[in-house]
Amino acid sequence: MSLPFLPPWRMPILSRGRRLLCRTARRARRFSADPRGAVSILFAVTLLPMLGIVGGAVDYTVASGRQSRLQNALDAAVLTATRSVTANSTSAQISEIVQRHMAGNLDFASHVTVTVTLDVAARSVQASATYAYKPLILPVIGISNIPVGATSTSQLGRAFLEVALVLDNSGSMAGSRITTLRTASADLARKVLGMAYMAGDTKVAVVPFASMVNVGSSNAGASWIDSQGHSPIHHENFATPAKRLHLYSQMTGVSWAGCVEARPSPHDVTDTAPTSGNPATLFVPSFAPDEPDEGQWSGFYNNYLSDGICQSGLGTSMLARQQRVCKYNGVSPDQSLANGTRRGPNHMCDANPIIPLTHNQTTLTTALAAMPAYGGTNLHEAVMWGWRTLSPEPPFTEGRAYNDPQNRKIMVLMTDGANDAIGLSTMNGSFYSAYGFSAAGRLGTTSSNRAEIVAKMNEKTLTSCANAKAAGVRIYTVAFLVTDPTALSILQQCASNPSMALVADSDQALTNAFDEIGNHISRLRLTH
Repeated sequence: MSLPFLPPWRMPILSRGRRLLCRTARRARRFSADPRGAVSILFAVTLLPMLGIVGGAVDYTVASGRQSRLQNALDAAVLTATRSVTANSTSAQISEIVQRHMAGNLDFASHVTVTVTLDVAARSVQASATYAYKPLILPVIGISNIPVGATSTSQLGRAFLEVALVLDNSGSMAGSRITTLRTASADLARKVLGMAYMAGDTKVAVVPFASMVNVGSSNAGASWIDSQGHSPIHHENFATPAKRLHLYSQMTGVSWAGCVEARPSPHDVTDTAPTSGNPATLFVPSFAPDEPDEGQWSGFYNNYLSDGICQSGLGTSMLARQQRVCKYNGVSPDQSLANGTRRGPNHMCDANPIIPLTHNQTTLTTALAAMPAYGGTNLHEAVMWGWRTLSPEPPFTEGRAYNDPQNRKIMVLMTDGANDAIGLSTMNGSFYSAYGFSAAGRLGTTSSNRAEIVAKMNEKTLTSCANAKAAGVRIYTVAFLVTDPTALSILQQCASNPSMALVADSDQALTNAFDEIGNHISRLRLTH
């Protein structure tokens, strides 16, 4: 009889066992020849238990060694197989990998039975292995095999990514800048979607911004839109309470374009969910009031209706003329392009609508290719709406929970300039903006000085970045041809760390920056 393979450290154990067995056999022969019957009977009674003890010590030691080797081989095989799992893997394919790996690492693999369970959705592999060890000595007492088994489970998990592309569409982006941005951002979106283990594991949102952010006119009936005029800022520019969406519906040739104003402080820098129980958290549709007929020379740039409409008994001061509500009924406003924006109630609403998180490449490519370049720059609102597209809270709820350990929320904020505002020495103090008129004080100042207004916008931007990062959003910034020191500083502080604040000084550099971000996101995904 040939002995099965044993590692060198097992041989002394087996040798000692066999020597003990030989000594026992010699004693048995002497006892069997002893004429004293009592000794023979006693020997016969004790022989088999002695053989069982000796055989068990040897065979169970060898079996234990086999079990340890089987477990190690199975662990390695399952880990290898798990790394090979794709969204299209089958149980047969993964089982074959396990079997092949074990055959190459276990000399008795042909006698092992392996069962493999694959969970594609969880990206996990579970396997069990059984082996019947044939003992050398125990068969003399009726034990012909010793069951040996092992189980192993490996799971790589699925890495989820949510990326918000927050892209400057202001007027300074016209020409080759916007063309390059369209291509670079589409390539980045394609790269992110290509990182998905299964469709939907990675998603991208697009947030084009100028002076305001457009949430989409299709959301006019959403619960988070203040359609009923409950917000404390809803009636800010009217002599009598007026629902803004209703005013749009009274006019002809115009409708709400989809932009909203910033919420009143402190909700303008938080992800607080909008609820009817707290009207200040609702989003108010933008509505730039018709300004007095005095004209641009007096600082009124958005005069789109005649002051002669419904003027009787309503006052003739410039403020009274601006705040009349009746003048919007049945009129067709001037909506011509002028002064870097558009006249009319949609004044300063120049960007295309947000595309919420999606894994539809066509939707993203189409939206990015259609981005215009018109209007001003508001980094504060850009950051806030980029954050809101990643949030699990309304208004956009496509984002996964903040505490999901498998998910990463990433914002890419790209701009070619600084926050901007136009201060005016009028009763309004400024152009209409996401904060209404400066005279209302919603930025924390009623100043008409541009520098003071911009300084407050910068404060809001940095606070918004800090709050988003505290919530778990990782922020990349791209300064494209930016020369303003304050703007560069804001972008550097907004980024999650210095290496994530990129500077691009040419069209090619912008493309390279987006490529670098895509590569970094890919590496980040592998850390899950």
